[in-house]
Amino acid sequence: KRGMLEKIPYLGSSLINMYSKCGELEKASKVLEELKSPCVASWNALISGYTQLGHFEKAIKCFKKMKNEGLSPHAITFTCILKACGSLRNFNEGEKIHYEVVKRGFLWNDAVLGNALIDMYAKCGALEKAQEVIEGLQGVRDIVSWNALMSGYAKQGKGYDAFKCFNQMQSEGVPPNSVTFNGILKACESIYMASRNEISV
Repeated sequence: KRGMLEKIPYLGSSLINMYSKCGELEKASKVLEELKSPCVASWNALISGYTQLGHFEKAIKCFKKMKNEGLSPHAITFTCILKACGSLRNFNEGEKIHYEVVKRGFLWNDAVLGNALIDMYAKCGALEKAQEVIEGLQGVRDIVSWNALMSGYAKQGKGYDAFKCFNQMQSEGVPPNSVTFNGILKACESIYMASRNEISV
């Protein structure tokens, strides 16, 4: 009513963020459409809302629309989209994002973005790719990085590979947490089940 959305650009981003966090994504989307020149932060707020509430296809669609508008995604944008790709098991789209992230030079000094990439590949079953990413994150990889990879190995029944990660993580002085132990217990289960199957055969 006061015309403040046109005068104060960041106000639109705050409004979209508020509606997204309240689960009112249709209203958030409407605000974005009403903005004459929405900035990357405005798009990020909506993409983040879609991702957090499980509307992964809409998040990817919104991401592509943002790029078509000529805006360059930030690391935050890529992190949200990688989460969406992993949840959808959309390897092809996730790999495209990987290439774009590397091209822009965002990856190797950003642990959060790197972790999102590892998690995406692990959920897609592309564990060799996930391993490549964690190896490239030397200096910034953390417990979240290792947990994502170990969990991926455990879910794929590759218990011994999970233990290799666990040992390497400890050798680097990274202390395990409850998520780590949960993943290692699943790895133990997969090793046990594999040994039983071999005996039965």
